[in-house]
Amino acid sequence: MFQAIKRLTGQTLIYGLGHVLTRLVGFVLLPVFTHHLSPDQFGVQNLYYLFIAVMMEVFRLGQDIALLRYYALEKDRRHAKAIFSTIFWGMLLFSTAMAGMIWIWDDFWVRLFLGSAVQTDPWMPYTLHVCAAIVWLDNMSAFPLVVMRVENKPGQFQLAKLTGVFLQVGLTILFLVYMGRGVPGIFEANAISAAVTLLICLPLTVRRLTSAFNWVVLTSCLAFGLPNLPNALFVQVIELADRRILTALRSAAEQGIYSAGYKLGLFLSIVAMGFRYAWQPFFMQVSRQSDAREIYARVLTYFMALTFWLYLLLTAFIEPLATWTIPGIDRALIAPEYWAGLKVFPVVLLAQVFNGAFAVFMVGVYLERKMYAIPFITGIAAAINVGLNLAFVPRYGMWASAWATVAAYAAMTILLYVYINRIYPIPWEWSRIGHLLGGGIVIFLISEICRRNGIDWIGYILAALYPVILLLTRFATASEMERIRLKRKSGDHEE
Repeated sequence: MFQAIKRLTGQTLIYGLGHVLTRLVGFVLLPVFTHHLSPDQFGVQNLYYLFIAVMMEVFRLGQDIALLRYYALEKDRRHAKAIFSTIFWGMLLFSTAMAGMIWIWDDFWVRLFLGSAVQTDPWMPYTLHVCAAIVWLDNMSAFPLVVMRVENKPGQFQLAKLTGVFLQVGLTILFLVYMGRGVPGIFEANAISAAVTLLICLPLTVRRLTSAFNWVVLTSCLAFGLPNLPNALFVQVIELADRRILTALRSAAEQGIYSAGYKLGLFLSIVAMGFRYAWQPFFMQVSRQSDAREIYARVLTYFMALTFWLYLLLTAFIEPLATWTIPGIDRALIAPEYWAGLKVFPVVLLAQVFNGAFAVFMVGVYLERKMYAIPFITGIAAAINVGLNLAFVPRYGMWASAWATVAAYAAMTILLYVYINRIYPIPWEWSRIGHLLGGGIVIFLISEICRRNGIDWIGYILAALYPVILLLTRFATASEMERIRLKRKSGDHEE
């Protein structure tokens, strides 16, 4: 068991790191955005990203997960190439047609997704066209990146991912800070980095690509992947509908302030996504082992331990970090007009705790091929999110949006657990997870009381010592304690 989990940790660090760094672009650039964009502009930028996120799922049609499943399980390399080629050619045609429709009927897409805040943007047609190009480029590089993961090519994978990340950060700073390109410059930088990523993926694509196009293969892949499309769209509704509703019912400025706090709170989501990159191939590889279900249960326990620790660290340190004045330039890390968004940070972070658990519970869905049930679960969660936002945003603003997100993710996770536990029961370690949760709540409450009384440092220490407190309260099993002792002994011998 421990060797399998160790392998998962290594794969998470290898393949999850690239995805994490890609998503961390938003964190790295947040100080730049808050100092060079007004809350209104930042709100408009987030609406464009809402459009990109939704269209990415539409362009992809769930074929990335279909490729992951069928390509990974195919032993015949010749047929594996036929699978890749069929999906690639099919997605190339479909993505090009979709991008063309966005370019031709840009007003329709803006009215459908973005509303008046973007309609009044003088750069609207151009920026929307750049967004369409980003979606096309990202979609076409997604399939060779899946092959890199399946074939265990970490060097190529990281080269493609990290080059795109560093290029996007550098170009965004150049276009926004030094060239004054404003919101369009942000998306120009994104498009160039996406194009370079696709070029890096090109050699592998050419080697795997043939002229084969198999309608039987395409039908099977669509049958497997398409049920994920409504699910992916519902997840995007949960993630992004609050921004659209806040803009419509309050203002783009409040949405911009909320989005700054929300973006910080997505750190746990990024961790969960990095984990998911390695988790999906891992649980399929482990599924034939006799102790597979015990391994899955232990993974949830360890993942929740990491999640709760990060929650405590982030909630303790986020405000002093965000308001910290950078030496030499006399500016806070986050511009003061965005500080109100820090108040919703712990709430948004709580939503991502549920999101992480949801990722682990998906194991039974994949193994039992029950993908068709997921859209019903995420659809209910999306309806809860939209309903709560519409009901309470007019009065409570961004606070309503933050708690609506928590309610949606909690409902989604609970519903998935209840459903999957009937068809693929796993002996989850609920008593140990309760131990993690109880310790975390106690530390969080003590830290909050101390913070309100001006003694923040106690909260910092308690958050940092969470793993030690767990060990002192006998969270670890006998076998885990033995491994810790062996590690310490081997470390002493090395010294």
